[in-house]
Amino acid sequence: MLRKAVMNHYPSARSQFCRKVPALAFAISAAYIRPVSTTVMEAKKPKACPSYGCPILPQDVYYDESIKDTLTDLREKKRDDVSAEDLKGLESSGGKDMATLTLIGYKGGPLETQINQDRSFCVSPYKTGAKGNAEGKILGVFDGHASLGEKVSQYTVTELPKLLASKLKKIDGEEDQVKTALIETFVEIDKTAPAEISGGCTASVILQHGQKLYFANAGDSTSFLVVYRAQSKQAEVVYVTREDKPSLPDEKARVEKMGGEVYIPARGTSRVLYTDPETGLQSGLAMSRSIGDWEAGKLGVIPDPLVDVIDIPSLVEGQMSCQQIEGDGEMFVDIDCDAKDDVYVFAVSATDGMMDFATPEIVAQTVAVSLYGEEGPHLLTALEQLIFMSAQGWQQSKGGRYRDDIAIVVSQIRIPPTPPKQ
Repeated sequence: MLRKAVMNHYPSARSQFCRKVPALAFAISAAYIRPVSTTVMEAKKPKACPSYGCPILPQDVYYDESIKDTLTDLREKKRDDVSAEDLKGLESSGGKDMATLTLIGYKGGPLETQINQDRSFCVSPYKTGAKGNAEGKILGVFDGHASLGEKVSQYTVTELPKLLASKLKKIDGEEDQVKTALIETFVEIDKTAPAEISGGCTASVILQHGQKLYFANAGDSTSFLVVYRAQSKQAEVVYVTREDKPSLPDEKARVEKMGGEVYIPARGTSRVLYTDPETGLQSGLAMSRSIGDWEAGKLGVIPDPLVDVIDIPSLVEGQMSCQQIEGDGEMFVDIDCDAKDDVYVFAVSATDGMMDFATPEIVAQTVAVSLYGEEGPHLLTALEQLIFMSAQGWQQSKGGRYRDDIAIVVSQIRIPPTPPKQ
């Protein structure tokens, strides 16, 4: 599905972009963060790259002192002035074209017991050809929950790209075959995940295979696609994945058919009710699709993702023909549109720790400044700013008593054959 999105002009002053980051960091640290040794995510850059390619993996923006210092220094530089030396160990989390970062949450209790259950990654080039040749890229996020959520998300971020690559090497790349490979991969990962006794994760993945983008989503993390027009300096969010919530009519019907019960409160999120095998108490899962969560799976929570496909050439052609989609789905031609090929495309995946306090449009605007603004900061600085913005939202909402883990990954998808001068 394509949807009309807000068109945004970006502020040209880089100082406006970066000004709030230190203040937000201070607000978080003053509330409940101290420099202590915490349990951080296991997803570190491997010593040797897997056969499918070298993944970039997130590092914590606050708890790792050396990374925090590097990010602080990075804020003072424009994107094009950043050297390899300036990254100081952040190379494994990306560069100016693709990047990923995370922030561990706070769920109560001693700070040293906190565990980051979110994972994210990007692989480009993603080698899925029969002879190991590069076919595209893959990125995504995995938000763990319950007692073993971090084990399930860690297993998924490690095994999913490997299993999917093995399947893609056996097919000729037709759209239906790729969609089937994605669905089968999610289902097989669910069966083998370390989810005993209790644990699960979301999975929101974007695969670029040939000239098509495949969005596979299970759970309530979010992936979306953004088109940026260099001449007008505007960005448009053209696609957003669906959050798989139990209150959706088709999801509710499946759960109830399987004998499950959907709780829909007057305020807050709907949940699938089930008995937690570890505690013996009734629990509520705030999604209707996920990896793991086997007890809820008996009641209609499935790992099968919804897979949507966007043809990149068709998307670009539509942009260059100045076609736009109204809210009612009707097509019209924007007479103010410039038909030159200045079409850039980038993709984003983020966990709900981010998206509960950000919209796709806000994320798109912030990222676009870093990717394309003349005075834009580095992409890692943009992601840091977005993380602290959402952390500030959690602080104001929960008063320091709770903050969800946050993870985000961004990658450029398309650059015009001859990039226009902006």
